Amino acid sequence: MRISIFCVAIMLCSASASSNAAEPFQQQAFFRSYCVKCHGPGNSEGDVRLDQTSSLDTQTWHKVYEQLASGEMPPDSEKQPPGSERAAVQKLALTLATKNSRVTSTGLRRLNKREYTNTVRDLLGLNAGPFDPGQYIYEDDIEQGFDTQAESLVISSELLLEYLGAGEKSLRQALFSIERTRPEPRVANVNMRRMSGTGGGRYVNKGKHHIISRIGGGKVFASNGSIAIPGRYRITVTASGIDRDTYPIRLAPASGPIVLGFGVGPTQGGSVASTSTLLERVDLQDNVDQTFQFESWIDAGYRPYVSFVNGATKPITQIRANVRRGRLPASAQKQRYKGPGIRFSQFKVEGPIHDEWPAKSIRTTLAAKTVPDLSKNAERRKLLQRFASRAFRRSVTAAQLAAYVTYLDKQFAETSDWRESLIRTFASIMASPDFLYIREDPGQLNSTALVNRLSYFFWSTMPDDELFRLADADGFSQPGNQQLRQQVERMLKDPRSEQFLTSFADQWLSLDELGTMPPDTKGPYKAYYRQGLNSAMLQETHLYFRYVVEENRSVRDFIDSNYSFVNQPLAKHYGLPFKGTDGERFRKVTLPAKAKRGGLLGHASILTLTSNGVETSPIERGVWVLADLMGTPPPPPPKAVPALTPDLNGTETVRDMLVKHRSDPACFKCHQRMDPLGFALEAYDPIGGLRTKYSRTQRVSTQGNYLGKKFNDISELKQILTIDLRPFARNLIIRLAEYAKGRELIAADMTTVETLLDRAADNDYRFRDMIVDLSTSALMTNR
Repeated sequence: MRISIFCVAIMLCSASASSNAAEPFQQQAFFRSYCVKCHGPGNSEGDVRLDQTSSLDTQTWHKVYEQLASGEMPPDSEKQPPGSERAAVQKLALTLATKNSRVTSTGLRRLNKREYTNTVRDLLGLNAGPFDPGQYIYEDDIEQGFDTQAESLVISSELLLEYLGAGEKSLRQALFSIERTRPEPRVANVNMRRMSGTGGGRYVNKGKHHIISRIGGGKVFASNGSIAIPGRYRITVTASGIDRDTYPIRLAPASGPIVLGFGVGPTQGGSVASTSTLLERVDLQDNVDQTFQFESWIDAGYRPYVSFVNGATKPITQIRANVRRGRLPASAQKQRYKGPGIRFSQFKVEGPIHDEWPAKSIRTTLAAKTVPDLSKNAERRKLLQRFASRAFRRSVTAAQLAAYVTYLDKQFAETSDWRESLIRTFASIMASPDFLYIREDPGQLNSTALVNRLSYFFWSTMPDDELFRLADADGFSQPGNQQLRQQVERMLKDPRSEQFLTSFADQWLSLDELGTMPPDTKGPYKAYYRQGLNSAMLQETHLYFRYVVEENRSVRDFIDSNYSFVNQPLAKHYGLPFKGTDGERFRKVTLPAKAKRGGLLGHASILTLTSNGVETSPIERGVWVLADLMGTPPPPPPKAVPALTPDLNGTETVRDMLVKHRSDPACFKCHQRMDPLGFALEAYDPIGGLRTKYSRTQRVSTQGNYLGKKFNDISELKQILTIDLRPFARNLIIRLAEYAKGRELIAADMTTVETLLDRAADNDYRFRDMIVDLSTSALMTNR
């Protein structure tokens, strides 16, 4: 709903000047001049009449405040009130909006899949192996907003069964033993004929060697069996590159060394699963045996593998192509392929190796340095109390504890196996609402609830021991508490804060959509694939976001800066010089002005995700800037207005088509703000490369008018966007708070938002300080 805000401003000023309820109506001249034309008896846009101010409710006043605070209103084409008057009116509108404003959410939020995975890993002390607790859980169905939004994180009976199964599988990885003696490592020299998997395997010299001659989409494992006891394993492999000169032509790899890959993966039904993880790669010499050792943690149910990393996926395609060119005889298509490959003469597996016992996962799960004597009831009660309190992230009631003690004893009566009984009992704890939900009572949070909120905000996992110790501290949850501030600083410095840095950035900027509409593999943008640009684009924006946080840079840098982070392929894509031999490593670079890359609007990640892989749309890019970057999304287009279709014949420019499109009065109000933003970004093609032309006959036009100021290109638009950072910073604070709280902010929250903005403005909007101030404010310490 859009309201002519200037008229509301006049009305509010009149209202504040007098306590007489009828006073606003004495200023009808102002209303007639600025409001009644669009919001009067003859034309009440949005069903809002501002000639009847006594009927306005708090929701309408909230919209008035939002439009003033975000800078959306008055429209650019209208007369603008002075800044001091705007601020005063905005404050009064917020006062009227906060009447009866209260939180209506339940205070219960289910852990999302990402948080569940991290929490299970930390609760059970699982090593960073290939096993993923979250792989057994359905994907979260989040239609809009962050993946922390409580209203979207629903639960069902099917999902509960998924949690129960995932909990049991995770516990079997963690409690693989409760014996008091560590398992002794064993050495297994794999018989070459027991190698399994895909990749064109064959045996020579009576099974003394195994050869893989192509990728074939798979890997070669040590055997059909999998690791039974998780632990660290040492793998010794002897291999050499062979058969490079079998054919009169060079087949893949046509140049450079043959590359051996080592990794770990599961086996399901005898076939290689797609969740295998490549851990290392090494270059081989041709016809010279070399011995390599790899060490890796391998979970139960997984096994090590080797692969031909840069071999031909479908060599027959290359052979047929060369037959057509006359470089190979026709018989080559019928003969067994014997091209470049890897010959293995040794594959030795040693393990499990445990440097300490009980292993980390056993000690963490049991919260004890040794395995307790489970024949004693008192020991069982202590064990269950420790596990349940850590799982629930709060103290356990006597009734809860008694129920789980009874359940454990019942399981032992059925199985006569304490390990199996513990797994079943702990799994039931991990499928309970007390584990799956973050619980917060209305009003100010107690210390327990606050440490949980902070932990899931910054780390996406359960609190660590230091935070648990603060859960019972008096006054910890008071806004501005110095100890609270110290903890926020500590959490930001912790490596686990990478969860916040990547997850928030991905969702705020819609980076999780990058790659969903990639360009054609054979079209003009094939460099996107050849240079691995998709991952490079994402990495640039992640590194950039992290740098702004860690260096406490102004949020101005998100709009414009003279630096970024690139590797060699991305530097080439941007036309930037790149020094160094390691082309994959990212470096911070100073950008020349002509690069037009400063700030997020110059990142290929943003420019690619706002395209469809074939062409660009000023509308799509303009909407992204308004909605994601500035937090002022335009309303959906009217149903009666047809969608804009591209001119495939090239007779009309994009600008010409949009001029016609917005000539419709129903379209003009939204397009006059978003189109100029999109036009400025037309300087970039569908994968973010700079361009000056669409085709030989059509030049790119980037000029426009935004916030009443003219610009010629993206550089000048950025200057306009940075004149007043308050609306942008306001959106950023709101998005951070909604991500942390798991709910949308309401009018009652906005007073704190304005206070945080005032403080940020005095500090040049430095981002790290903004995060710390938010995290120690009433926005964080209240439900």
